[in-house]
Amino acid sequence: MVFRIILADQDNPEHEQAILRLWNDNLRFVAEGRYEWVYRKNPAGDTLTCLAVHEETNEIVGMASAMRRNFSCEGESFSAGVAIDFAIDANYRVFGPALSLQRNLVDQAWKQDLDFMLGFPNLAAQGVIKRLGYQKIGEGIRFSRVIRSRKKLEQLFSRRHIPKWAAAVAPVLDAGLYFREKMVSLPGKPLLLSSMEEFHDQWAKLWQVNSLQDRFQGVHGEDYVRWRYADCPYRDYRLFCLLDEDRLVAFLVFSLGDGIVLVDDFRFSHECWVEPLFRHFWRRMRTMGHMVINVGLVSSDGMTDHMKQAGFIARPSPRWGGILSNPYKKRDWGSIFSGGDWYITDGEIDL
Repeated sequence: MVFRIILADQDNPEHEQAILRLWNDNLRFVAEGRYEWVYRKNPAGDTLTCLAVHEETNEIVGMASAMRRNFSCEGESFSAGVAIDFAIDANYRVFGPALSLQRNLVDQAWKQDLDFMLGFPNLAAQGVIKRLGYQKIGEGIRFSRVIRSRKKLEQLFSRRHIPKWAAAVAPVLDAGLYFREKMVSLPGKPLLLSSMEEFHDQWAKLWQVNSLQDRFQGVHGEDYVRWRYADCPYRDYRLFCLLDEDRLVAFLVFSLGDGIVLVDDFRFSHECWVEPLFRHFWRRMRTMGHMVINVGLVSSDGMTDHMKQAGFIARPSPRWGGILSNPYKKRDWGSIFSGGDWYITDGEIDL
């Protein structure tokens, strides 16, 4: 089969409709409003998309996109593309255009002067990403901290054929966890926000401090946080903040579902605030009746240590992170990731 790869024109209705059809036919979940939100309104710029066209039928049968994302390192700002929305129709996957799509996407990224590409492939896409030369920078990690233990105990006892009524010990265990937590004195004042407007002038100040750190991280200015979380068309995110007197020193973004608290992102002015942020958050989520807090990261060992100090248990994830440096630039991003303290959150990976 012969395919040609073209660069999508976001002002072309035919291309937009082809992208929406590829999503509906091939991706597990795509919510209404995603195209306008991710592809047109991203404050870092429009999303790059390559389309695979079948030469005989002239039908668009595949796509690969790179969402623009700005990153900061040692006080400098860099532009990147995060590989997203890789979809190919089922009839063309075996001998299809997968590798050509990704190669052309990378070429377009370099033509548009991006500094590097980031990929966080699922199992199906990992082979293609590796063949392109992406350098592995870290494994995915799922961090969990139990708030109320009954459901976890029931699941554990079921696997070990222990009667479920034995989980009646959960209230005693939970009381012990709570009182042990209450014995820890925590700095900072926690606050659950109803909107970003409550600290309108604080977001820029916090990011100004963050951007001067040596840590590699995605830019989290007010425009990004507002676009990614406050304006997300298909998930209700909430903001939890930590104040030092009246100064915003840390925040996290979370969503709720069936007793599970998913933390999609978090930032802090100094690493000393990581543990207080999550311990204060655990206490607040307990008063709200939730059962467990989950956080997904691709990160360095340093951030893993911070999460463990905050009471989380780490479990490996099949997802990993890879980076591809622009060959026309001098900076070797792989060496930057090999050391230092950095992390990339689920909210920056799964949109």
